[in-house]
Amino acid sequence: NQYSSKWPGTWNVFNRIFFKDFLSSMLFVLPLSISRIAQPLLIRQIILYIKDESGLPAYSGYLYSIALCIAVILQAICQHQIFFRNTRIGMRISNAFSSAIYKHLLTINTAALHNTTAAQTINLVANDAEKFAELSIFMHGLLAVPLEVFSTFGLVWWTIGLPTLFGYAVLLLIIPIQFIFSKKFGRYRKATMACTDKRVQTINELVNGCQIIKMYNWEKAMEQRVLETRQQELSNIRKANNLRALNVAMSFISMHLVSLATFGGMWLMSRTLLPENIFSTLSFFTMVRLPLSITMPGLIEKLSEARVSARRIDQFMQLDVLINKCEKVKNENEEHAIIIENASFSWKDTPSLFSLNLKIRNGNLIGVKGSIGAGKSTLLAAILGEINLVSGKLQVHAQSISYAPQSAWIFADTLRANILLGKPIDEERYNNVIKACCLDIDLQNFGEVGDLLMIGDKGVNLSGGQKARISLARALYADADLYLLDDPLAAVDPKVAKSIFDQCIGPYSLLRGKTRILVTHQTHLLIETDQMFYLNNGHIEELHIEQQTTMEPSNEKSEADVSDTKETDWKLDPSAADMNSIVKNETSVSGSIKWNIWLKLFTAPPLRWFGFLLMIILMFGNEALYDFTNRWLAVWSGKDENEQRSSFY
Repeated sequence: NQYSSKWPGTWNVFNRIFFKDFLSSMLFVLPLSISRIAQPLLIRQIILYIKDESGLPAYSGYLYSIALCIAVILQAICQHQIFFRNTRIGMRISNAFSSAIYKHLLTINTAALHNTTAAQTINLVANDAEKFAELSIFMHGLLAVPLEVFSTFGLVWWTIGLPTLFGYAVLLLIIPIQFIFSKKFGRYRKATMACTDKRVQTINELVNGCQIIKMYNWEKAMEQRVLETRQQELSNIRKANNLRALNVAMSFISMHLVSLATFGGMWLMSRTLLPENIFSTLSFFTMVRLPLSITMPGLIEKLSEARVSARRIDQFMQLDVLINKCEKVKNENEEHAIIIENASFSWKDTPSLFSLNLKIRNGNLIGVKGSIGAGKSTLLAAILGEINLVSGKLQVHAQSISYAPQSAWIFADTLRANILLGKPIDEERYNNVIKACCLDIDLQNFGEVGDLLMIGDKGVNLSGGQKARISLARALYADADLYLLDDPLAAVDPKVAKSIFDQCIGPYSLLRGKTRILVTHQTHLLIETDQMFYLNNGHIEELHIEQQTTMEPSNEKSEADVSDTKETDWKLDPSAADMNSIVKNETSVSGSIKWNIWLKLFTAPPLRWFGFLLMIILMFGNEALYDFTNRWLAVWSGKDENEQRSSFY
């Protein structure tokens, strides 16, 4: 497929671009493991020193203690460096994938856009790309976990010998369970994201169609639809959280099971439990507690979720892309602004425009007419490079292009910001554009706020004619070499349309000397064009210029506009402000989260205060039992050889 994307695959990008970055954090894994392994060995030597069995001088105990402190400090430094570097790499990965998704979105073939939704795109950026940032935090576990586990195995074997096999047999039984959990995490992640896409899409439809929903009293039905989707999403999230809790709990329990199996094996083999062996072995098991109870489960969980996210990103990135071979030539001496030779264009496979031959001179006003669906907007899209060039040649000799779409695009901001679109303000040009587009009367009617009126999303507080004229004003203010105007006069009445044409588009207008292509159904205006084309079934026919006395019906409903063509005294007022804006600024609260917020979180339904108290009891109980285990082992190892074999212990 010639339109196929060249995306190499999410995992290929992850490995090729960021693998070297992860090596920098991997360099800290070896000193981290050495510092962690050294601690149990030093504890063993300190115990032997206290028992006075090492035969070393008195100052050796101080040296062991200092070495233990250094090992702990080195562990903290290396561990935080690893997490800091992994987190920073994760942010870069998330930003890279988000940028790639946005960039690909701008190149997707229009026909391929039907295979995705806005909700899915939002979730790709907000959730799926973020999963790789979460995975990056645990990436060092690929090296650290096996290194520490196998190193610990060798050292424990050196310390207590054959009973080591009993403890590590428990670990071997846990590994298959982790892989089962991995598959289930991926399944729940996939189901959750499908529900999330559906929920966001439903809310998007609800917001866009809120007027119709209120008109037909569908609020309850739509609310129920959203709630049902949310309940399905929460059900999958709850299942994943339960599995996550089980995974973490099993990882913590595994350390106690390993200790039980190891020391139980020593008891069955009639081995004497010595304090230096027990506490050094416990230190080794405590050392592998972090990689086995946190790093490995986190790595498996995040890797499973990232696999699902990678498939979703790949599916989006493999959507067909736009192929346009338009040549944008910067030649100031070129006589023509646009040259099209035997060109055919298509949105997907079947050509929408075919065998086009067209030459447009610099500075000319070109009129384009035709029936609805004849391809007028498609012709402008071809010049913009937004449609596939199948065959032929298209050359555009313009450094900049300004486009006024058929459906006005308005965003939530001031009227001035909608016109400037980020460009610096030139007061003289701005005032001329406002008057040429007949917006001066509207600005006077807005009162003192003038052009600083806050416009709601999609221009909810503007009429259709006002939105069309703001869109046209934005195109005019851009001061481009080539103007593509797609039926900008359809939403205004004939009197205002004539005034706008004369002041903005016509031979003696603000755009005189610029190359203009005007698509319109108001053919009586085309008498003043330099050249007029008639589009019929995707093919251009050149017509002679004749006086048109009739007006064809517009494909948009006209409205009687409140504007008039009379002169006004409106001028730009930089100090004006909208005091009654429909868009309110949100108040941000800085500082720490209040304690009552935390209390509401911990006492939330369904368990409320009982759940909060149960959590506290379990936390204290966990630590108490852990300390009791160590105390019991200390008492057990303090007995002589005959008492240690007692079934009481």
